Order: sequence, then C-alpha cells, then structure tokens
Amino acid sequence: MLIGNVDNLRKRTLRERIYEEVVRLILAGELPSGGWVDEKRVIDKLQVSRTPFREAIGILAKGGLVEIKPYRGFYVRSFSRSETIDLYELFKRLECFAIELAVPQMSDRDIGGLEDILIEAGAALRCGDANTYAARDREFYGNVAKHSRNSALIDTLARVTLQIQLCGTITGVSSELAERAAHEYDDITQAFKARDALRAASLIRGRISRAQKEVLARFSDEAPSR
Repeated sequence: MLIGNVDNLRKRTLRERIYEEVVRLILAGELPSGGWVDEKRVIDKLQVSRTPFREAIGILAKGGLVEIKPYRGFYVRSFSRSETIDLYELFKRLECFAIELAVPQMSDRDIGGLEDILIEAGAALRCGDANTYAARDREFYGNVAKHSRNSALIDTLARVTLQIQLCGTITGVSSELAERAAHEYDDITQAFKARDALRAASLIRGRISRAQKEVLARFSDEAPSR
C-alpha cells in the first residue's frame, strides 16, 4: 500500500492517500501505540470526509495496525512482549525467504537501487533522523520483497514490516550505531552484488535480531525472551 513512485502517486485513491497519511502519523508517534484515535481531529487534520477515512481505518485494522472497538472507537494497536517476539521471528523467516527468491532474479540496476536506499538510511542515522531512517528501512525490505515476485509474500511482508515498526524502532541514534550500520550496509550490498543469497540472508537475519534485542529490552517488566 505504501507507494513510492510519481506515477503511482497520481493513481492513488483518496482512501489510499488517507491510509498512507494515517500510517505516517502512527509511525511518527503522533498517534501513539495503544492510544485512542480521535476521529474528528484526524479528519479535520487531513481535511477529508468520514467515509473514506473509515474505509482507510478498515484497511489498517486488517493490516493489524488499528483495533476497532465497538462503541469505543479506533485504537492504535499495541503489542505485548510475546507478540513482539513472535512478529520478529516471523519477520526474520519471511525476509530471508524473500532474499532467497529475490537475489537470483535481481539485475545490477535493482541491486544499485537497494544500495541507494541503504546509503540514504545510513545518512539519516548520521544526522540523527530516526523517522527518515525508519522510512528507508521499510523501503529496503519492501523492495527486496518486490523482487521475490511472490505476491503472497509481498503482501504478508508489507503487513509484518509495518507491525514491526509499530512495535518500536530506534529511539536514539549514537555515533556507534551509525558506524556499525555503515559497515552492515556495505556487507549487505556486497553480498547482493556477489549474488550470495545465503550470506545476504544471514546478514539481514543478524540485523533484524539486533533490532529485536533492542526493542525487547524496553519490556523490562515482563518475562525474559526465549
């Protein structure tokens, strides 16, 4: 549903534009996890009518980002520690599968596009721009999935990736994190260029596992992870 090129932007329906804007508000923390969605305030902010807004909310609910509670309204979904663990484990398996399918089919130009995304993500980290970093991160995984040419996998990964980002992304950007990411990105790019799907999948799995560990560390009052 998140669309990146100009032609698609022109073709988007009002419902799709509302969907994307609400996703942006959620991931930016303007509509916080677990919080009530003030329908009137969001409608006024987006300058849209109730019908397409509610259609977009329905899509968000199907995607696991919003909960619709009868007689109470709409709430941004929150995830427990165990749900977060399950999501990350699923994400790692799906993304590694996507890499295995995608790498043999990718052209040098395709890989160059992924490299550009990673360069932008690294630049955002160095500038302390967590929101842009998260957007490029999602774009990277989405592009890998797209090149798998497996429509079911693409759709599933799109939903899981958004849920992962709702669970939590980086909250602080240190010089150490930025430097480590730069090395990771270079290694990942080289693995793609070498068409080494197993190494690329291993590197991505390690990267996701580190993010998982950071997010789970915020659940200090629950049982330790398995």
